[in-house]
Amino acid sequence: MKFKFTDYHLHTKGWSVDVAQDGPTFEDYIKVAEEHQINICFLDHYELHYVENDKTNPFYNGRINDYLEEIDIYKETYDFILSGLEVEYYENKEIQLMEFMDDYGNELDFIGGSIHEWIIGYPITTKKGLTKLLEKIPMKKIIDNYFELMTKMINSQIFKNICHIDTIFRYINNNEFIPTDDCDTSDNRVLELGRLCIKNKIKVELNLSGLRFPIKRTFPSLDVMKQLKKEGVEFFVGSDSHSLDYFEKKIPRLIETYKLLNAL
Repeated sequence: MKFKFTDYHLHTKGWSVDVAQDGPTFEDYIKVAEEHQINICFLDHYELHYVENDKTNPFYNGRINDYLEEIDIYKETYDFILSGLEVEYYENKEIQLMEFMDDYGNELDFIGGSIHEWIIGYPITTKKGLTKLLEKIPMKKIIDNYFELMTKMINSQIFKNICHIDTIFRYINNNEFIPTDDCDTSDNRVLELGRLCIKNKIKVELNLSGLRFPIKRTFPSLDVMKQLKKEGVEFFVGSDSHSLDYFEKKIPRLIETYKLLNAL
């Protein structure tokens, strides 16, 4: 890549459903990235359940090829951009996910696996979705389910890269939905996931998005990152930007984070 540092996690208007209608396009990100001299990777959401069942989904009916073609046009001109997808893990769709990786693993520069929901319609990464889920399931069980599914995703070895490994704590923390006494929110749980990634030769994201949510820290925390780095985890860094303003504001933090990783 052309520049020294890379933001591996950018979402764009029209391709990620959680980006506003007036949100950033590929070209918007490219202009800012060139100005600040960083490489960028577009990592729009690819969620098989919705791709298969929701006609309004950007990737419905094979439109992934349109996505790749659109990025390829920019790659012909700019040598600091990567094509990627943030692919949702589903326990009951492992075969389809492996088939997807066989079909597109070589077509994309980068793929990150992630978990946002396991009960359809109840994403734990939105305040509304988590609130609805808490009305159905105790907080302890939600947290436990998340770590169980993360373990299964890592052990499946479907993905070579894992995004925001402990994003379950985006809203479940002492600043928002305070954990109940029976919840295990210890760093040890996150460290164990990291160690599984080492065992399975999987890279882990140092995701900056928690800085804009109530938890006010990265995913995972810097303390956990330092310990896992010492034990051998390979990290990539992503801002998880859904707006151009956030992306530009986080570039200094992104560079600072890479320098910290390189110094450890």
